[in-house]
Amino acid sequence: MWRILLFITFFLGGVAAAQPMSCLVADVDSGYIFTRQNITTPLPPASLTKVMTLYLTFSALDKGWLKMDSKLPISTWAASQEPSNLDLVAGDTITVREAILALIVKSANDVAVVLAEALAPSEQYFAEMMTQAAAQLGMSQTVFKNASGLYHPEQLTSAQDMAILTLATIKNFPHYYPLFATQSFTYRGREYRTHNHVLTDYKGAEGFKTGYISAVGYNIISTATQRNRRLVGVVIGDQSVKERDNYVKALLDDGFNKVYRQQRAIAQGRLQPAFDPLHRKVMVNQLNMDVFAPMMKMRLQYVLNLGKKYAKNTTPSHVNQVTYAQTPDYNWSIQIGAFNTQEKAFSMANRALSILQSPNYMVQTQRKNATTYRSRLTGFRTKQMAQTACHTLQNKNYACFVVAPQGDK
Repeated sequence: MWRILLFITFFLGGVAAAQPMSCLVADVDSGYIFTRQNITTPLPPASLTKVMTLYLTFSALDKGWLKMDSKLPISTWAASQEPSNLDLVAGDTITVREAILALIVKSANDVAVVLAEALAPSEQYFAEMMTQAAAQLGMSQTVFKNASGLYHPEQLTSAQDMAILTLATIKNFPHYYPLFATQSFTYRGREYRTHNHVLTDYKGAEGFKTGYISAVGYNIISTATQRNRRLVGVVIGDQSVKERDNYVKALLDDGFNKVYRQQRAIAQGRLQPAFDPLHRKVMVNQLNMDVFAPMMKMRLQYVLNLGKKYAKNTTPSHVNQVTYAQTPDYNWSIQIGAFNTQEKAFSMANRALSILQSPNYMVQTQRKNATTYRSRLTGFRTKQMAQTACHTLQNKNYACFVVAPQGDK
């Protein structure tokens, strides 16, 4: 760690900066972690959250459920998101390609919600999917509560988990990974340029994602390749953009020096090739999209048809109609069962959702106690709607019952 501090002292003109809350640098090929500090400490991810939003989007693209030129409708909820944003207009559309670039280059919160609502009945449900995906990938400290990274007290991750997600993105989506090096894109005639200065001024930099939130400070994931070796650096909780950028560059410099020394030692027979659990997690735990398939395919069919409809209009004039993704907390629910794992509860509710064939009901898993998770569908406007849905499921041998909204008499 003393080498890193020397690098930072040099970058800041002789004044050593305080260390961030958490950081690491790792080799992408081997997964070996060269430098670590509080790497499993749960901290707010800020806009690093959007990497998982993109990961699920890439997964849907690879399955053929989405296309890059698919037009996605913009809801009132998406258009209401606070900056950073594209100032989207409800009733307008954005293509999947534009949405991906908007997250990478502009870190647009409104666009993150557009993608969330395309892939799930609501942003809340999409966040549950994100958390499920994180668990499958071995991200054990991560819980997502929204698609953008806007502050939520329960939305947490760690430097190690973000490194795992980055490695998984590089290994599983090498065809999309170059998009993270994009420095500008245009939407509706306006050009947006990246504010990731590490990407633009560090030797061999390839991307990845920046973030800020007052609860933790300035975050960054950076990837870079030098002499055919690729490293990932993660910094969470620094005090300014300059200090964060300088710190991650110092981490990468120190990491590349260690890589070269390690390579020489291996070549000379003084050291065995080094691997790390970080790498094994990524290689062993692949994302199983089957658990999301029934709901996601049905939802996308509905949303893409809506996008085609709105794309025909030259001027968005139906703002009040684009509220399909919002599910008030007071809706009626039906409970499908109780299970000993959240994954089983999630899977059962998804199967029930596929039977009902509605894109607007939302899967919900609730922890009943230390060993039991409730499996529910929510979003029923009336008791009669919930009873009808439950009757349909009972005819398919599902044991379900209606749950009244909180506070209902």
